[in-house]
Amino acid sequence: MGYSSFTYGALGKVAIVGSCPAISDFHRWLHPEISIAGAPMPLGRLDVEGLKAMGERLADIFKYIQTWDRSQLAFFSCTSGSLVGGEGYDERLCKEIAEAAEVDTAYTTSTAVRLAFEKLNTKKMSIITPYPDDVNVSERVFFEGKGFVVNNINGIPTADPNNRKLIYKITPEQIFDFAVEHMDPTSDTLFLSCTGLRALDVIKPLEDRLGVPVVTSNQTAIWLMGSYFGKHNDLAVERLGRLFQYVPSCLEG
Repeated sequence: MGYSSFTYGALGKVAIVGSCPAISDFHRWLHPEISIAGAPMPLGRLDVEGLKAMGERLADIFKYIQTWDRSQLAFFSCTSGSLVGGEGYDERLCKEIAEAAEVDTAYTTSTAVRLAFEKLNTKKMSIITPYPDDVNVSERVFFEGKGFVVNNINGIPTADPNNRKLIYKITPEQIFDFAVEHMDPTSDTLFLSCTGLRALDVIKPLEDRLGVPVVTSNQTAIWLMGSYFGKHNDLAVERLGRLFQYVPSCLEG
């Protein structure tokens, strides 16, 4: 299994289990003094059952990471994988991960996304994903259970929606065009869901085009982790959208 480790940055270290593209995004966009101990996400088939099976193995991976690389924060980087179990699933995973990683605090992507929606005062959203229909249904149920209105959720088609490796081949241009086409005009927020989507570079162009906040999975993770350690990368503040104007509610006070 392809683990990666770097020496402590001045601000601290975060243990992350997630897709390789997501961990690459974090290395690029987190403040350089935040170091990362990363491990790949053990997902086979991209469907509800495959995602639930992945969740059952997470604690063991975080437990292994802490045996060779101590961190202050743990983060599970997978949107659908952290919400597929329904109401309370992300909170349960946070507790299990924190215990396994021997840290006080752990987050998941769906938790970061929810905190972002709260800060942006999101009421009604349009969601774009690369997921199959059963996973999209689970995502709609999860966010509606949190009190948000999901006006629409649309999946970018690939040759095989159950093959997560095809997600990485969706270009930023395709994401931009599909999002513009499927944005409900009554939505106050656009959410680009999936840590494997190459969506960070289209946040600002989409906000300029649509006139609403644009939220992406990895953007919210970068925002939450950077806020936890008390410092953002200047480039992230400049390019990753309106979200970086705010402090997560869990870290206020």
